Amino acid sequence: MQSRKPRWSAPGKKTMAYTVKQVAAMSGVSVRTLHFYDETALLKPAYTKANGYRIYEEAQLLTLQQILFYRELGFELKRIKRILGQAKFQKAAALRSHRKVLEKNVTRTRTLIETIDKTIKHLKGTKKMKSEELFTGFSVAAGKDRFNEGFNRYGTTIDCKVSGKDTGGAMCVLEVNNTGWPRHLNHDQDEWIYVVDGEVELEIGKKRFHLGARESMFIPRNVEHVWTAVSAPAQILNTYQPAGKIEEFFQALAKFKDLPTREQAINKTYTDEQKNAMKRLFEAHGMELTGPPLVVE
Repeated sequence: MQSRKPRWSAPGKKTMAYTVKQVAAMSGVSVRTLHFYDETALLKPAYTKANGYRIYEEAQLLTLQQILFYRELGFELKRIKRILGQAKFQKAAALRSHRKVLEKNVTRTRTLIETIDKTIKHLKGTKKMKSEELFTGFSVAAGKDRFNEGFNRYGTTIDCKVSGKDTGGAMCVLEVNNTGWPRHLNHDQDEWIYVVDGEVELEIGKKRFHLGARESMFIPRNVEHVWTAVSAPAQILNTYQPAGKIEEFFQALAKFKDLPTREQAINKTYTDEQKNAMKRLFEAHGMELTGPPLVVE
């Protein structure tokens, strides 16, 4: 094993320097992957020696930790690069955010473990279970959110039915009851809309579609789109693949202090502060707000 030699970065201050092999050994990330991160500017080494050896210091190790956290939460590398490249990005704030997500995962895991333990006792005959208890941690009742954190503002409800935490970040499914959404695009997710009840007018790019009950539409990522319910609130199932930060977006939206109403958005009577705050909220969750809601005559 190569010895770790301190590199003097400033008078009186020692900075530990690590070779790419040492970083790979401690992180579990392959040397080849670290080379790829360097080539794509996702994670550059602190410096490169004359012999071509990449050298990493604590700052790079902390960045690598962030990359691994975001990968664990299902983020694509392109999205991670955008997040880490933001001037306002703060490692401590990001870690607090990661902690919240992981705490939710722990809560769900504990619930499932309790279900396992109860089921084992039931099978052994030591303690009977109610039939509905067999599915604690799995089933989501009608009108309920997966984690009891649904969105409910201005007559709109959004409940998570299948979480990215259930699918390893592969997808999430939301039940949406509202009158529509503003024009936007998703950078990292493909989207699928299935109309359960009502009618929906939808624009994807420059094409207009009309969907009735039991009809659906696929929306590729990076394609601008907007939809609105016709005459009454519509009930739809909204699927995102991969899950990304969609669930976190609606949780943040639920706490948005000065959320514009649909009428304000249509008539553009919101303030610049509201508009800019909404744009930042979309951008922070991998989306881009591009225009007002759709109006059907």
